[in-house]
Amino acid sequence: MATCASGASAYHEANALFVDGEYEASVVAYGRALEADPNNATYFSKRAIAQMRLGNHIDAVADVSKSLKLAPDFKGYLLKGEALFSTDEYDTASLAFKRALELAPDSIVARRWLRKCEAELSGAVLALAPVAATAVPARQPTAAAAMAPPPAAPRLAAEPLPATTDASRVRHEFYQTLTHVVVSVLIRGASADAVSVVYEQAELAVAVKLPGGSAEYQLHLSLFAQIVPTECSHEVGPAKIEIKLKKAVAAKWDSLEGSGEGGLTTFLPPSAQAGPSTPAPDDAATRPAYPTSRPKKTDWDKVEHEVKREEEETKLEGDEALQKLFRDIYARSDEDTRRAMNKSFQTSGGTVLSTNWGEVGTKDYEKERTAPAGQEWKKWG
Repeated sequence: MATCASGASAYHEANALFVDGEYEASVVAYGRALEADPNNATYFSKRAIAQMRLGNHIDAVADVSKSLKLAPDFKGYLLKGEALFSTDEYDTASLAFKRALELAPDSIVARRWLRKCEAELSGAVLALAPVAATAVPARQPTAAAAMAPPPAAPRLAAEPLPATTDASRVRHEFYQTLTHVVVSVLIRGASADAVSVVYEQAELAVAVKLPGGSAEYQLHLSLFAQIVPTECSHEVGPAKIEIKLKKAVAAKWDSLEGSGEGGLTTFLPPSAQAGPSTPAPDDAATRPAYPTSRPKKTDWDKVEHEVKREEEETKLEGDEALQKLFRDIYARSDEDTRRAMNKSFQTSGGTVLSTNWGEVGTKDYEKERTAPAGQEWKKWG
């Protein structure tokens, strides 16, 4: 009892690994389950499927053969036939599919696999469906569905829809964005050289020679609003002709057809609505002023004037007033006066300030100057 329990535990673990796509690990887990329960046909069958997912078709044939010896069934023979087909053992595979048909005579899947084997053995081209003969490749995909479902039936080629030959059955539809209107003319099988589309300012004309050349479809529309003919285009597809119209004004159309004036007065800017009869004002005073980020040029003359004015209006006292007086005299004096002021002040040690150059030019203040009481002049350097 304990052995079967451990086998079941390993089997469930193997199934979880298989679902997660861990096929190699699932093969190992199925092996542990078989060690605990070596006569379990299901364990052999599931390990065969995992082997096929890994491309180990020979090992898969060995496992499914053991499963069939323990419990022969339809799915086992179908799985064995697919594994043998993948190893190019077409004659042996056909025997397995025949045995599957004996167990399930109505199985379309088994019958088609058998026909594939016969086609490979005879070298003939196999037609899978009466509506369209389709060549079957020499090798088919071998992956079985998870948990051993029967292989899916090959998808049959869809029969193409007949081309449109009756103009009365053609219809058109449209949708729009803010900037475009797209018109679809539902005609199947039209060729590009048989389609003519003419764009006018508020008109659309379409002419199509239907397949077979016996009829022509025409569509003429007066559009709801104006379009830009040079920016319109069309494309011919297998089931429809798609026409893309560029709106002259980005606005919603209430319908596809109209007088060509729809939406203009609502969505045009006021300057355009005014029309050519409204003159633009020339008075500069009525023009709006817009802010600018351009830096303004500094008027330094004005700045200097303001500084001087503030200085003159400021009442100074003490040393500040005296220094200002000296600066003003110096600024307004001629060259000789400035020389006299500089020499007298520097050579006298700051004790004399004279504006008379005739006197200062010949006088030596350094010899004549006297030090305050208790001090003496000393020359350095």
